Amino acid sequence: MSESVEMYLVMTALLRSAPDQPVPLSLLASKLGVSQVSANEMCHRLEERGLLSYQPYKGVTLTPDGEEWAQRILSRRRLWVIFLVENLGIDPEEADTLACQLEHITSERLVAALKAFLERDPEARSSINRTPQPLTACTAGMRGVVATIDVEPAAAAFLAQQGVVPGADVGVLAVGIDGAVLLQVDDYQVALASALAGRITLAAGSAAHTARQAAWRRCSAFWSCVRGEAPPCPIESVADESEVAALARR
Repeated sequence: MSESVEMYLVMTALLRSAPDQPVPLSLLASKLGVSQVSANEMCHRLEERGLLSYQPYKGVTLTPDGEEWAQRILSRRRLWVIFLVENLGIDPEEADTLACQLEHITSERLVAALKAFLERDPEARSSINRTPQPLTACTAGMRGVVATIDVEPAAAAFLAQQGVVPGADVGVLAVGIDGAVLLQVDDYQVALASALAGRITLAAGSAAHTARQAAWRRCSAFWSCVRGEAPPCPIESVADESEVAALARR
């Protein structure tokens, strides 16, 4: 199935206000960034394939086959969101945007591999992510809590003035080739030389852990379907703003 077809099915699922409520073609076209004529032609083709049902002057609804496909695509997205947030420390909103792209190129073999990986004990994976590591070993985009600072008193005093103290929530904005690190501390930035950054360790703390748990809760219904632990669950009837925005940009 082409990415274009998948986008029509997913967007129809996200825009509907109820499972059997038609989505107006004008709204569907607007969110997908295509003309209403193009949307009309595509929807008729998908109706011929048994994926959409078109009602004149009302809009389109998903058929059972279309529902199954849309649910499968969105399940892939939830797998990627969980993986990106829990294991790479990516912000959930950014992970949504990336997952929207990845869902279309994810093979069944990769789905199986992601499922197997994510079915490991979440707490065990989180404990690995919370293991402190030097700032020089971190990557841009990571957030966490300063775990230890092993520097001379003068350097410790300088860091304290910048808000870099054990227990502080910080974000890694950039890591240079030479190991220099640019940190986000509250609403300002702190540049650290490699020698200093290497003596500071960062661990996933409350902020990062909360983000992972939020992503997990957001994906829980689809995750249950993917694992076969529950009957096929309905796709969300009301579109999440970040999901619609990400889809509309495609």
